[in-house]
Amino acid sequence: MAELRRLLVEPQRLTDPGSADGILQLSREESHYLRRVLRLRNGQSVAVVDGIGHLWEADVQVGDLLKLSTPASQPAQQQSRFSLQLGLAVVVPRRGFDELTRMSCELGIDLLQPLRSQRKTPQADERPSRWQVIIRESVEQSERLWQPDLLDTVEASVFWQQSPKRSALAIASTRRPSIPDLQNFVEGLDQSFDQLWVAIGPEGGWTADEEQSAEAAGWVPVSLGDSILRTSTAAVAAAQTMVSWRRLRSQA
Repeated sequence: MAELRRLLVEPQRLTDPGSADGILQLSREESHYLRRVLRLRNGQSVAVVDGIGHLWEADVQVGDLLKLSTPASQPAQQQSRFSLQLGLAVVVPRRGFDELTRMSCELGIDLLQPLRSQRKTPQADERPSRWQVIIRESVEQSERLWQPDLLDTVEASVFWQQSPKRSALAIASTRRPSIPDLQNFVEGLDQSFDQLWVAIGPEGGWTADEEQSAEAAGWVPVSLGDSILRTSTAAVAAAQTMVSWRRLRSQA
């Protein structure tokens, strides 16, 4: 299939009885994106993805409509979800979470968990609706077939106690020379887990109580290097390490 620009639609719209003939009614925002941003004309093609592993080719129709080239039950491409999911838990900083969301999605993170902590910046904006739009745009841009899950913001102390079962858990820490580097941590992991998580703290760092409670709940302290990184920089560095490790492991 020739390279096509992509449009992410909700999966239920493709299984709705009204779309049995392969016709999709576009929202005003989707129509604007295709006709004004991508400048597509009637008869031109676009790739439609549902965020859960499927892709179809579709043609722009008169009005705010798309017509799939194949039935919804017969996607042109399909991809299974990774058996090992990568999760990034991050205390929301005052600035930078929008870019952090975009970059972690483009890199390949599967689960994004915004956190609050004892040193969370009071002015930090929690904008889940905006973050979801950014994820949507990033899925289209990066040509992912699976949309990451954006989880509800929770207190870090609560998240430690609700750590996913069958998960490898790492918490980024600083000024602790005896802890392993994240790269060494992931390379030493076995195959007996379903998710790998890395937690990134606020600009001022985790409090001693937070680190102690995390470790008591099974989180392993790791280093991201000798430099003291901003929250957004640390999150992207951790995401790249995890995604690269998973890719290389799958090729072995």
